[in-house]
Amino acid sequence: MRKIGIIASGSTEMSAAVILGEGEEKHAKSEDLVLIHNRNGNEILAVCRGGLGSNENLRTGSYSPGVAYARIGRHPSNAKEFYAFGLSVIGEISDNNNLKENKMLIAPSSEVGIFEETDNPMSILGASTRSIGYYKDHPTWKVPLDSEFICYHIGVFAATGAGKSLLTRYQIIPFIRSAGHNILIFDWKGSDYTPFFPNSFEISDLGLDDEVVIEYLCSSMDYFGYYSSSMVERNPIRAALETVVSEGSWRSFDEPEKLRKHLLDRVRIELETENIDERTGKLSYWGRNYIRRFEKSLGKLSDEELGNVMGRMGPAEIVEAIKQHGITVIDLSKGGKENKLSIFLSIAKHLCRLMEKKEMLNLAVVIDEGPQYCPFQPKGIENRTMEMISELCALGRSYNLSVVLLSQGIAGEIGINAAIRRNLNTQFIGKLNPLDLEEATKLLGQADIDPKYLILMPVGDFYVTGKMNPSPIPLLIHFDIKESDKHRGSAQDEKSD
Repeated sequence: MRKIGIIASGSTEMSAAVILGEGEEKHAKSEDLVLIHNRNGNEILAVCRGGLGSNENLRTGSYSPGVAYARIGRHPSNAKEFYAFGLSVIGEISDNNNLKENKMLIAPSSEVGIFEETDNPMSILGASTRSIGYYKDHPTWKVPLDSEFICYHIGVFAATGAGKSLLTRYQIIPFIRSAGHNILIFDWKGSDYTPFFPNSFEISDLGLDDEVVIEYLCSSMDYFGYYSSSMVERNPIRAALETVVSEGSWRSFDEPEKLRKHLLDRVRIELETENIDERTGKLSYWGRNYIRRFEKSLGKLSDEELGNVMGRMGPAEIVEAIKQHGITVIDLSKGGKENKLSIFLSIAKHLCRLMEKKEMLNLAVVIDEGPQYCPFQPKGIENRTMEMISELCALGRSYNLSVVLLSQGIAGEIGINAAIRRNLNTQFIGKLNPLDLEEATKLLGQADIDPKYLILMPVGDFYVTGKMNPSPIPLLIHFDIKESDKHRGSAQDEKSD
């Protein structure tokens, strides 16, 4: 190790500042790991955060000779110049090279040494061989994350284009697989995961619940022109369609045109039966209007859209496919929002039923585009998906099910609901939207991380904090991104915009 300076006055058990030796300001940088040789008798692992450069001759609060020199373009004396870094304590290094809580005061003037590439302090953090990426700027330093806490659930937060999907695809998923878990991925756009894993299913492959089928058909037909939420609830055409779907005979058809004719005939009969004018005994004006609306809406429905409800694979078969292949992707790209959320609900309900039967799942559910499922202020079907995710989290810790949720934001209008955030006990936080600075301050401010840095972070940098992190304070990890992935990600972002 190389000595870089000594501890300044004002140190505590958990924090200190190191005054850098001459020339070290050109080498030491933020997030460097250092070892404090505490004069009080122990050695302490810490990380550099919050740098400071000071020159008494260049204070701007009042006029001074140094300021006068600066005004005419000359440099004043640097005799009163110094550089320092704040140090966030990770822990005390015990006699057997393990990490424990530091309870000793850090003595001023204690020497500070910096870990260089060949030193590799990661063995101090833990003995796990599983890692995600590596410690920032040190490719050989694999951070040993604790796989025991996978089922305490994981959140990945970063703005669009900051690498959260790539981190999940190339780092988090292999990490979870290496720990013995299978993976179920809900791919909202159908482009982040589906092309990269061979076992995937589209909406048209799935045998959907009656409730999901009804919601899908109604939304695909624009609720037959009933746009008001109050009118949707009293929609007589929907009521007729619900009756026909619940009968179940429609599932025997294997061609869209045959299904179209069956729905048209059966819904027409239901509407005719329910809308007879008592005075004349004939079909009422409103009954004829309902039938015309349904015929017009059904006529606009494409064969492909009808095919999306003709699948045969149920949730139980999907679970079996996951066990067989290890990783399975549900491609949701061909459905509307309510259809996608309904499909999620159908599969999630089955997983909850399995856990209620005390079945150990050994499964991680990856949910991309988290705010679509559990936004800050959920409405309609979002309330049900949010409650379902909360239930998966509550049961998952006991039955080896992990929820991995990705989101462009942490809180507020661009983030996810606080009830879900509280369940994500490990968080990977990358480059954030400026709207998230307040929440980032709450999460990382106590660790001496400047939240403003989070809106400038390069792609591939993530702070990891929480249960899986072997350190009590957030650590900055990095993973390398291939050039092909950079270009693909940019193209996908433009397409989504």
